[in-house]
Amino acid sequence: MSAENKRSMTRPGKIVLAISLLVFSWWSVYTRYVDLAGFDLVTNQPWRQLSMHQYLDTLAGTRPFPYQWRVLAFWIVRAVEVLTKLDPHLIDVTLKTLTLTASALLLYLFSLTIVDAMGALLTTAIYLLVTAAAFASEGYAIYFSNDYLLVAGWFAAVYALRRRQWALAALATFIAAWSKETIVIVVILVALEAWQRRAPWSAVVLCAAAFAVPTIVLRAMYEAPIQDWVWWHSVRLNVPFVVWSLPALEIVVRNNLKVFLFLNVLWLLALRAWRRTTDPFLRSLGITLICYLAMAWMVVYIRELRHSLPVTVLVLPLAVAEIEAFFAPAPLRNVV
Repeated sequence: MSAENKRSMTRPGKIVLAISLLVFSWWSVYTRYVDLAGFDLVTNQPWRQLSMHQYLDTLAGTRPFPYQWRVLAFWIVRAVEVLTKLDPHLIDVTLKTLTLTASALLLYLFSLTIVDAMGALLTTAIYLLVTAAAFASEGYAIYFSNDYLLVAGWFAAVYALRRRQWALAALATFIAAWSKETIVIVVILVALEAWQRRAPWSAVVLCAAAFAVPTIVLRAMYEAPIQDWVWWHSVRLNVPFVVWSLPALEIVVRNNLKVFLFLNVLWLLALRAWRRTTDPFLRSLGITLICYLAMAWMVVYIRELRHSLPVTVLVLPLAVAEIEAFFAPAPLRNVV
């Protein structure tokens, strides 16, 4: 970590940073919130009505699987609605904004362990921009707050593991597991660290239990056949030549190009920096995200770019580090 990063930010600086993240997070969420007045062209329903149907069906336990197991956002909105009698969507837009602010702050703090303060600010600004882009093809729905909660939990766990705070990582995993099962990647990360003797195996057990308990409880509350646990058929839309037809290949190529163009050259810059880094934690984090991408290509629809947001915790700061190295004097290059 550079000497500049070791200097603590002044109190006014922290206030300005917090307010700035809150304002820009609201801007990112607002780009989708305005869709509530529009229509879903597939179901021919207003987005507000469609979102409320999902909200009520989830609370009633009748949504299709695996959506029915992603409940944290709905439970939070419902709890606040009972207490305040406010419109669920007004509560939800506040939840999205605060959650995005939290994930942006966590990314900023984690980035400070890789790049300097200006690099961390650039990383965070890019994150807020790509988050808006990730949801650009989605209409507004309370359901998507689960994605915001997942990413915030994942970023919190990564930062906690970076600081060797195993209990905090487990707590973040436990909370996020009620929103989406994707948080299992925390277990992969801490297991890699333990395998290389940089974390105790008790931390693996703790994080695994933090993931397992909500998962088991939700699957006991809302039973479903194993074939409904994940959408295995998504592999046909993501992986070339699984279906042997030209139209299918066109769809797969288009979907993969969309993912690549999402972070564009940042993918390549981050890969270059990651291959060169000697930081053992970043190596483990990179392997974890490779595992995540392999799983994602099997069970999600990759053209829904929100599924790419977990990788930004590493791709963005490493890409910025590579940019910094490119502009740095020659002796400072090849250092991440």
